[in-house]
Amino acid sequence: MNVILEYREELELVFAEAARDVDALPAGLRERAKRLLERSDPLRNGGRANGIVYLLPYWMQERTRGSTALCRELAVGNVFMMLRFFLLDDAMDGVGERAQETRGSLALVPLMDELFLQRYRRRFPSDSALWSRYRAYLEQWAAAVAAEGERPMDPRDAGALSGKAAPVKIGACGMLLNAGMPERLPAAEEAVDLALAVLQLSDDRADWQEDLPVANGSAFLSIVRECLPDGGVLPPDEAAVRRAIYHYGALDRLADAAGRYVERLRRIPEVPERLAAFAETIAAGMRREARETNEKVRMLADEGGFSYFLSTQAEK
Repeated sequence: MNVILEYREELELVFAEAARDVDALPAGLRERAKRLLERSDPLRNGGRANGIVYLLPYWMQERTRGSTALCRELAVGNVFMMLRFFLLDDAMDGVGERAQETRGSLALVPLMDELFLQRYRRRFPSDSALWSRYRAYLEQWAAAVAAEGERPMDPRDAGALSGKAAPVKIGACGMLLNAGMPERLPAAEEAVDLALAVLQLSDDRADWQEDLPVANGSAFLSIVRECLPDGGVLPPDEAAVRRAIYHYGALDRLADAAGRYVERLRRIPEVPERLAAFAETIAAGMRREARETNEKVRMLADEGGFSYFLSTQAEK
């Protein structure tokens, strides 16, 4: 939440501009888009981890000396890009039992895409290298979506972990190209991928119960299977996950994986400090949870109540 508050004034302007763009949408879709935008506004909902989407241009400002006006323009565009992919994810996941819900989401997708493009086209002509990079990011996203669930997610594969969020890199790309620094783009893309990998590990930890039916898509559930002596069942059940957490150190392994990504991120030359701090904070939260869980297990074992604790956890 601190990083959100640090940029409060800019985020107020970013989401106000986005709201004005949404107001110009067709009446039948305007209210749906407004609700979606409001749910994504960190100043309304208390902050969200996806702040990297709209804050990345500001973080890149540290290295590119780009104008705040440019950061804001790209941030507004990125809000609409984010909403576009939210809508696609919802439609593909079948969110909303009625066909009308999916139809409404899909109807908004091209409008969100056009609002995103409108912002970026103001700054980057059609022959800009930005558009070829954006195509590459879209291909990475599409490949990740198409392959999801085919095989267990590898927690050690940053590219796989970050694939579904690959378009986020457009914010860094735009700032660097505007500053005349295309040679720094590969390093920046790697840095963003590593930060997104840390974020995905954290999300997979938070969503593991929802992910059980499609366990192959979760890096945390891959770690769970690695921890269990017999490899566990596929997909694992809740009891197996809790055994991995409380008996076999699954949270420690998760925090170790996140920590390695942060170490790699820190070694990249010219990495924006706020981007590294973003990933570091998330990884530290995972490490803290692992430590607190281990302390709870030790305390209960000392008091002879660990078996009872496990039985109550299995019933949850």
